[in-house]
Amino acid sequence: MTKHFISVKTTVTTFALSLALCAAAGATAQTRRSVPASAADTVLLSETSDGNYIVRRALVERQADSDYSVRYLINLSTLDAALNGNTRELAELNSFVSAMMNDSLVKVNTVVITGYASPDGPEALNERLARARARDFRDYVDRKYGFSKKFNVRTASVAEDWEMCRTLVAASSMPDKQAVLNIIDGPKSSAAKEAALKAMPAVWEYMIVHILPPIRRVAMTINYDEGSLVEQRTRIVKPKPAPKPVPQPVAEPCPPANVCCCGEIDETINGIIVEMPDPDAGQFSGNAQGVRRAARRDIRMDTEVAASNSHEADRIARQEVKAAKKIAKKEAKAAKKAEKASRKVARKLSK
Repeated sequence: MTKHFISVKTTVTTFALSLALCAAAGATAQTRRSVPASAADTVLLSETSDGNYIVRRALVERQADSDYSVRYLINLSTLDAALNGNTRELAELNSFVSAMMNDSLVKVNTVVITGYASPDGPEALNERLARARARDFRDYVDRKYGFSKKFNVRTASVAEDWEMCRTLVAASSMPDKQAVLNIIDGPKSSAAKEAALKAMPAVWEYMIVHILPPIRRVAMTINYDEGSLVEQRTRIVKPKPAPKPVPQPVAEPCPPANVCCCGEIDETINGIIVEMPDPDAGQFSGNAQGVRRAARRDIRMDTEVAASNSHEADRIARQEVKAAKKIAKKEAKAAKKAEKASRKVARKLSK
C-alpha cells in the first residue's frame, strides 16, 4: 500500500493521472507494447477497440507526497478558514477532492486525518488538542464531501511534533540555530527541552512567531490501492459526412457562327435582313381592341341607365308618399272642421 498526503503537489500528481495514461497510450501506439508513461506512476498494459470505443488498460502506482496542512490557533481545536492562508489551502483541497471524486483511475483504500500540537505547554493538553483537531477536520470533510460515507476514514494524533519543529528550525535563520538543534536532538524529555529553549529568550521569541504556529495543524493522508488495474474507455468521434455538392446548371454550347438558334442562315444572301410585321396580324389585333372597347362602353352605358332608372323610381315613390300624406292631412282637417260646425249647430238648436 502506498501513501499519499494531500498537498499542492499531490494536486498536480492527481491531475496528471489521466494525462499520464494518454501519454502512455501515445508511447505505445507505435511500438504496440507496454511502456512506462512519462509519469512514473502509470504503465499502459493494452489498447484495444470495442465498437465505438478505444479501451486502454493500465497499471496505476502512486508516489508519496506530504506537504499539505491547515493551521489551528493556539489552544483551539476549531478550524478557522481565514487563518494564515487557510482560505487558499482549503480552495486547493476543494479542487483536489473534486478531481479525485471524478477520476475513475483513483482507487482509495483509506483516509487518515492526523492532528498535531506544538511542543509547548503540558503534554496532556497537547494530546487532547491534537485529537480534537483531527476530529474537527474529519467533521469538516464529512460535511463538505461526505468522506466517511465514501471511504474508510481514520483519525490519529501527534501531541508534540518535535520532528516538524526540527525541520522548521533547520530551514530558518533563527539565532543560535545549532544550539537549538542540539537541544531538540538531545536525549532530554519534552518538558526539559521546552525549558531549555525558554531559557534562551531570543530563541523562544523567534519560535513563538515563526516555528510553533505552523506545527499546530492537521494533515490528511490518502492511501491508494497499490498497483490498481484500471480501464479507460474513450468514445471514437466519427467525422460528420461531407455535404453533397449542389449540381451546377450546364451551359448550352454556343451555336456555330453560321447557325442561328431558329434555323440555318443562307450564306448566299448579301446585305441586311429585316423582319417585317404581318399586316393581317396587326389588323386583327386592331379590330379585337375595337370590339373590346365597344363592349366596355355598352356595359358602362347599361350600368348608368340602370342606376338612373333606379334613382328616378325612388324619387317618384317618395313624391307619391308625400302627396298621400298631404291629402290625408287635408281630409283630417276638413273632418275636424265639419265636426266643429256640427257641434255649433247643435248648440243653437238646443237654445
